[in-house]
Amino acid sequence: MKVKLALAPRMGRQVVVEEVELDEPGPYDVRIKVMTCTICHSDIHALTGEHGEYEGPGAAGHEIAGIVDAVGDKVTYVKPGDRVLCSEVRQGCGHCDQCLHDRPWFCTTIQPMSFRVPSAYTRSNGERVIQTCSGASGFSTYTNAYENMLVKLDDDIPFEIGSALACGFMSGFGAVLNRCKIKPGESFAVTGCGGVGLSAIMGAKLSGAVPIIAIDTQQVKLDAAVKFGATHTVNPKEVNVVEAVKEITKGFGVDHSVVAVAGKGLKRSTFDLTAGYGQMVIIGHGHPRDEGMGELNYMEVLAGKRVTGSVMGAVTLRRDIPKYMEMYRHGQIDINSLLTNTFPLEQIQEALDDSERGALKNIVTANGYVPVYNKK
Repeated sequence: MKVKLALAPRMGRQVVVEEVELDEPGPYDVRIKVMTCTICHSDIHALTGEHGEYEGPGAAGHEIAGIVDAVGDKVTYVKPGDRVLCSEVRQGCGHCDQCLHDRPWFCTTIQPMSFRVPSAYTRSNGERVIQTCSGASGFSTYTNAYENMLVKLDDDIPFEIGSALACGFMSGFGAVLNRCKIKPGESFAVTGCGGVGLSAIMGAKLSGAVPIIAIDTQQVKLDAAVKFGATHTVNPKEVNVVEAVKEITKGFGVDHSVVAVAGKGLKRSTFDLTAGYGQMVIIGHGHPRDEGMGELNYMEVLAGKRVTGSVMGAVTLRRDIPKYMEMYRHGQIDINSLLTNTFPLEQIQEALDDSERGALKNIVTANGYVPVYNKK
């Protein structure tokens, strides 16, 4: 079928909206009528090749919410008309050894996430568009996705909230709950206060962390961090960040730290401000060639300091997302305040540029949808 798709004609930041041909859904595929796709900075990194280079036209957009339009003949979870969110995370089978050990992202019976592969879209000149980020492309009017990427969206949850839940929020919030596992009264710091970092702060506040230290070079993001629960802010442009955090934590450093942004030296400084018995969780990353760990020394972890990572919040998709919807419903998490500006698909370039200038979470809409959330 003919649909509209935003694509980069060649690897880079410049995108255009074109009419393209979308394949019919395969046996396990679901065609989604896209209502919203919030912008994650990973979309920009993917389009520009920072998460891996690609040749040919590329599409992105992975924080997707919409309505099921059609399903393959082996789809059982959803039906046409269902409201859904679509995530990079795959719902595991639930019965293999990895799923039974609460590691569904290593499920042995489902297809893994695949990036920089041919998508279901074909341009009018015959070029097959590359899917640069996730197994679906949400900067479009319709997209195909595997059934196991979907979670049913409750009727009272706006599509734009569903989109935000699909990646950025879960990546920060889930990392704190599932990787840090903070005990009340333990200290926490996050480097990078974009959407992921602010979501991590929400997780730390909900867990009872104190102090909660926000680290960023932009004052507007530090101000936002306070709104979301930070008790202290540190701007590396103004002070030595390691010294400042250790002063706040009586010289020890924090029990838990999260790196929620890419950038040279940031993991090293975050590791240094983490206590000798603490744990650093890495979320933000750049190109693999820039992520070597040769700067760490074995002696630095001898006392028990730990370094670990977190992909997509280490969530179990259909277990955790319903919990997050319930938390949102009762005001325990504030996703509304993460959402910044709204752009129709036709203004996708403007939306991406605004995100690069520092907007927390822009909403791209399609098919005439008008966001209904209440901005706080």
